Amino acid sequence: MSDIDIKDIWSYANNIIRISRQMVNEGLHSLDLSSSEGNILQHLFTKEHEVRQEDIVEELDISKPAVSRAIKSLELKGYVTRNKDSDDRRASRIMLADKAKEIRPEVESVYNEVYTLAARGVSEKEIDFFIDLFARVSNNFSQARIEMKNSRRALL
Repeated sequence: MSDIDIKDIWSYANNIIRISRQMVNEGLHSLDLSSSEGNILQHLFTKEHEVRQEDIVEELDISKPAVSRAIKSLELKGYVTRNKDSDDRRASRIMLADKAKEIRPEVESVYNEVYTLAARGVSEKEIDFFIDLFARVSNNFSQARIEMKNSRRALL
């Protein structure tokens, strides 16, 4: 694959992320939620128990300050509760509040509309190829990130 092709993929990926984030923000506006807050709620909807805030940072690959801001906002809006971890008082455990469970269908609907739009006119075979391609590119970046961290540690 040439550099031009990769640049095109990069450009399209950025466009997809930017526009889909705007669509999610618009869809969640009536619930007074941002896409960042929606992403965290979507993640918590898949969990059956409290989640450590650090795990949200790792699993969603979002910075600690961004997760902290979004969780604080969700907490103020009554969508989550935050409790100190009994094993580590410095850590917090996040749990969905009943208010979040009540709006789950609406939040999921917003995301499902975006997913449906993204898949319009795209065959299952093309989606499989796309997933495989982006998984490999993602793995390239993940591996490079690990190697960069290890090389920095070696210098210390």
